[in-house]
Amino acid sequence: MPLIYGIGTLIFSIFIAILAVQNAGPVSIKFFFWAVPEMPLVLVILAAALCGLVVGFLLGRFAGRKSAKNAKKVAEEPLDLKTPLD
Repeated sequence: MPLIYGIGTLIFSIFIAILAVQNAGPVSIKFFFWAVPEMPLVLVILAAALCGLVVGFLLGRFAGRKSAKNAKKVAEEPLDLKTPLD
């Protein structure tokens, strides 16, 4: 399974790189009262992709931690509390 994730990550990275190289013109970013002077669109695309990767990684870690905690809780549950269904 890790091989599939690695291949998917490689394909995603190639698409992002192609998108960034083909859109190298300068852009100006405005967000409410905050404005960034002109910068290459490549940097904006790469920064957005990096932010998405970080957020995805953090959400994955949180979900993994939660499911590991649930698995541990179920594993520690005493078996003698379960009644047979004769």
